[in-house]
Order: sequence, then structure tokens, then C-alpha cells
Amino acid sequence: MTSMEQETLDIIAQNEDRIHYYIIAQGLRISEHYAYVICKGLERSDYVDFDTFRGICGLTEKGKEVIEKNRFFKLKRQKENIKKSREKNKKRILKNIETINY
Repeated sequence: MTSMEQETLDIIAQNEDRIHYYIIAQGLRISEHYAYVICKGLERSDYVDFDTFRGICGLTEKGKEVIEKNRFFKLKRQKENIKKSREKNKKRILKNIETINY
């Protein structure tokens, strides 16, 4: 899955799982035609239900699973980054204490 497809799924999920491809295009700052093509590709991969007549995209169960996995991955990465920054701060504080006491 490309990053543009992942971003499209994120936008659909943020908008209560039902959104017109024109609004997706505005959110991603791409052309309406490109948003339409992305939605059709996601439909072929069974990530979204795409009503081509009305232009409405909605997440399928497979699409919702991808969104949940992505959220879990982002949370895990945030926790790791917080842990790293705490360790850096501890080292910096200890170095400052040594410098002050010297």
C-alpha cells in the first residue's frame, strides 16, 4: 500500500467512514481524478466500498483493520520516542550537574 493510499484511508476514517472522493482530494491536495483513481484502487484491494455513481467511499472491515494496525504502530513509535527523549534529558541533566559541581 502506498503512502497516498494510507493517507486516503486515514481521511475516510476521520470522516465517519463515509466521504465523497472530492473531499478526499481537497484533504490530500490532489486532483479529483487522482482521488477517484485511488478510491477505485482501494476498492479493488477490498479496503473500501466505493459507490461510483454517488462518489462515496466507505471503509470495509479490511480497511478498518489497516487503520487500527496503523494507529497501534504510531502509538508504539510515540512511546519509543518519549522513552528516548527521557533518556537524553537524563543524560543532559547529569552532564549539567557534573559541570556545575566541577
